[in-house]
Amino acid sequence: MKTINNNTTVLFSSILCLFLVWAGCKEEGRIDQIDESAPAPQPVTVTKVENIPGGAIIRYTLPSDENLLGVKAEYERIPGHTVKTEASLYTDSLVIEGLGDTKPHEVRLYSVGRNGKTSDAIFIEVTPLDPPIMIATKKMSATFGGVKVEFTNEARANLALVLMTDTLDTGEWIPLQTFYTKAPEGSFYRRGLGNKEQKFALYIRDRWNHKSDTLVQMLTPVAEEEIPKNQFQNMKLPGDSWEYIQSAQYAIEGMWDGITSNRTGNVYAGRTTEPMPQHFTISLGHTVSISRFKVHHRLGNEYTEQSPRTFELWGSELPPTDGSWENWYLLGEFEAFKPSGYNEDGSVGTITAEDKKYAQEEGIDCELIVTDKVKDPHRPVKYIRFRTTSTYSTYGTDVTNGQIIIAEITFWGQIHD
Repeated sequence: MKTINNNTTVLFSSILCLFLVWAGCKEEGRIDQIDESAPAPQPVTVTKVENIPGGAIIRYTLPSDENLLGVKAEYERIPGHTVKTEASLYTDSLVIEGLGDTKPHEVRLYSVGRNGKTSDAIFIEVTPLDPPIMIATKKMSATFGGVKVEFTNEARANLALVLMTDTLDTGEWIPLQTFYTKAPEGSFYRRGLGNKEQKFALYIRDRWNHKSDTLVQMLTPVAEEEIPKNQFQNMKLPGDSWEYIQSAQYAIEGMWDGITSNRTGNVYAGRTTEPMPQHFTISLGHTVSISRFKVHHRLGNEYTEQSPRTFELWGSELPPTDGSWENWYLLGEFEAFKPSGYNEDGSVGTITAEDKKYAQEEGIDCELIVTDKVKDPHRPVKYIRFRTTSTYSTYGTDVTNGQIIIAEITFWGQIHD
């Protein structure tokens, strides 16, 4: 009997396997074939039109048709420019958005078949409620080193606040800064401006390039300077939390070394056993009226874990050595601002690239202002006490211990000595 060598056996087996796979996969007839001859589906039956800010929600009943792929709406956000919005056959509503006024708008609604054929159009008139840029409010005012922009955004829409200046008063506007936000309210600052009167303008823009009216004001930024850090000193008073975890690369002095971009050093990382709330005390080396300060989150810890979320700043000219709160004055209470906003239930929500840039690179801007609790936030002080009342890990909990991590802290104001 003739002997078949091993290579021939392997080849034969491979061919047999390929044949079996091909036979097992042979189509009996595809169920998703497109029937080009099928007629266009019947139109949908509109059951409700709900007008919303800047648009409408159209609800409908789908026709019973195996050829149905979905529903399409066509409308104009601006005259002469048609846009399309599509919905699958697995939903019974479609959202019209991006309308920049409250005028009636015509919407053409089609059923779309798998073969691309569309039904006759159903014509619907929608009358949007005030769009987000009309609901939103804006104002600006002079502040230390620049301009403060305040806003409300009830619709929580993606908005841009555009700040401009006319330095020569010639009518030629120069963009200064654009602030992007989805937060329901908040403040932005443009710093580094000279202490002289100039003309500023502010308007709001949405993602469809609709614009609000423009606010124009003459403002004079208040003079300030950065408080030099070369004389900062950790006071190590009784009750202070200042000891670091692991090694000296996480010592508290890393908060004022001018470096914000290092994750594994040049930051203050306290011990995990420290009490919460907790505080530390710094001698500024000068008597100053503080106008504002910035807190930088550690790279990779933006709006998460051990970064401070709520905190207070206290000041004193002559604190007691026993670590008590005598001769200390509250200068401000703060929650770290998040450009994209927190969720309505207080949870952090999505952390955007802009959020990260603001918290880590730019620093969270905290301005000292007069409130019911703070009558004189700019009183002269030589010592500050930073009190963390919650981190992103402890916020909303009953935790009594916790770690804080801060990359950098910087103060601005007026030096009196």
